[in-house]
Amino acid sequence: MDGPVTSDGWALPTFPHESVEGPPEMVEVPDAIITRVRRGDLRTIVEPTRWIRGAVHDAEGRLVVSSQKIGGLVGAQVAQADPGRVPPRQQKGARRLEGTWLYGGHWTQHFGHFFAETLTTLWPEREQMVAAEGVAGVVFHNFMSRFRGVSPWQTQLLDLAGWGGLPFEVVEDETLVADRLLVPGRGIVVNGWAWPEARTVWRRMAAATGGRLEVDPDGERVFLTRTAFNRERRAAGRPTRTDEAHDVALEDAFSAAGFRVVVPESLSVPEQIRTAAGASVLAGAAGSALHLSAFAPAGVRVVELGDSRSPDVQVPTQRVIDRVCEHPSAFVPYDVAPADLPGRLSALGL
Repeated sequence: MDGPVTSDGWALPTFPHESVEGPPEMVEVPDAIITRVRRGDLRTIVEPTRWIRGAVHDAEGRLVVSSQKIGGLVGAQVAQADPGRVPPRQQKGARRLEGTWLYGGHWTQHFGHFFAETLTTLWPEREQMVAAEGVAGVVFHNFMSRFRGVSPWQTQLLDLAGWGGLPFEVVEDETLVADRLLVPGRGIVVNGWAWPEARTVWRRMAAATGGRLEVDPDGERVFLTRTAFNRERRAAGRPTRTDEAHDVALEDAFSAAGFRVVVPESLSVPEQIRTAAGASVLAGAAGSALHLSAFAPAGVRVVELGDSRSPDVQVPTQRVIDRVCEHPSAFVPYDVAPADLPGRLSALGL
């Protein structure tokens, strides 16, 4: 970790990348052109290896830069490649969204990235947007080409973020035009940095589930296991970043250290959020499960375990989440055997 380390091994992470722009602001775009999504391959040796188009342009066809997703940081595979201008004639014949709409960025089909990236674009307060601005719905661009549509867990999370019940559109194959579009800047740039607006959304969601908003020093210690998740992937012939013996040994080690072993995917979405919000310590391998620390109050400690994907360093997205949420963190490299975990946890005061 790059942040200052305390005598007991905890540190507040630093952002992986310095911000290249200021805090998110709202941009009003009358007669906004919301272009359809297009994707393709880049002829490169290193990442990013693919490009994506689909953004907001004004009535004159000029790109609204804040509608784009920033890519290229720490192994990001996709770069946004929208032109600076599109022909205004694209408005002709396009389906129109009547009234005022809010732009929600990119609709991702990955659980962790959905609440980390997509929902944090919806930092404006719904009450103000609807009552004062007359927002009638929310429009997104679809991000991943392999998966389309809307899953129940996405609508659940959207509701917890305060934006459920309104009409929403996920743009894919058609260009739309909105009478008036409000475009918020991004609350988080994955693998880069985040703003307090992202934390505001996560606190709002934790409150909506009845979760704690302040750390309980006597709260339970929680180990978010990937054993069942990995077992299911292996059964489907899909790769995993650890093997079965390693997963089970981790469960045993954390259980012996007084942690409650939690299978996140066995819980409802609100239960997952409440579990993270109520813990005093969260531990687990990097990924969507540990990204649930986004819903934990400031001061909750986070233990990240390395795996074959990132054996020696904390995953950048986890660093972003824990930095903006003010979580002291500790990292345990992958080459530390489960049998040696008790000593590591003891050194951390656990």
